[in-house]
Amino acid sequence: MKISSTQFLNLGHPVDTHRWQLPITADLTGGRGSLFGGAGLAAGIVALEQATEKPVIWATGQYLSIIQQPVTLDLEVTLPAVGRNVSQGRVVGHLGDKEIITILGAVGERSDESAGMWLQCPEAANPSSCRDIGRHNESASMHDNVDIRIASGMFGFSGMGEPRDDGRSLLWARMPNVDHDAGALAIIADYMPSALGSALGKIMHCTSIDNTIRYANREMTEWILCDNRMEFVGNGFAYGTMHMWSERGNLLATASQTMIVRTPASDTK
Repeated sequence: MKISSTQFLNLGHPVDTHRWQLPITADLTGGRGSLFGGAGLAAGIVALEQATEKPVIWATGQYLSIIQQPVTLDLEVTLPAVGRNVSQGRVVGHLGDKEIITILGAVGERSDESAGMWLQCPEAANPSSCRDIGRHNESASMHDNVDIRIASGMFGFSGMGEPRDDGRSLLWARMPNVDHDAGALAIIADYMPSALGSALGKIMHCTSIDNTIRYANREMTEWILCDNRMEFVGNGFAYGTMHMWSERGNLLATASQTMIVRTPASDTK
């Protein structure tokens, strides 16, 4: 039986306030002991949804500092704009007096007859016939909880696959033990930077400055097709986008990031 992203994150709500606690363990890190950015954004999304009892529409996280496990991150939700259908809030994650991550978001639901979608789901081989990237970190990390299969392009953190000259890569992703709810999608969206190496044709590292996700159709799906697109690399920074699709070809979410580009040979904090 699958668990929710709240359970996976082990997100605590110790008192009846707008405060939550996120224990940073190895499962929530990127492999170097520091918080996996998507996990921080996911925790803020879950906190916003629980504080308002409404589904998230969009959220963006700004990463201000790197923290190493094991610590507990305190999250505080404020709701400066509460409406009948849509509310807007802010989540500040801090360790003591030090602010680590700030998340802004909107939650709510509205009914409207107007609807449309102009993006098209790309064609990709079934996940079962795509190459599994396997384990690419020696230590325990978030990557142990996410299955990734390469449908096209190169997985830029390990060099597996073949780079494309159009800056795109297609990955199938899933969290086999977690429902693909809003929090889980935010975690999976943080694999978009893997397209950086595919675009440049070599293994690359990066550090996210911000991470934004906008939700579309709400549909449970075993696998998520991630259409990654690097848009620009220069001046030591990179911008990229991910379109997330269900196995039925329905758009689940779009995500984007700004990254600090790091070449492994000279990778420094």
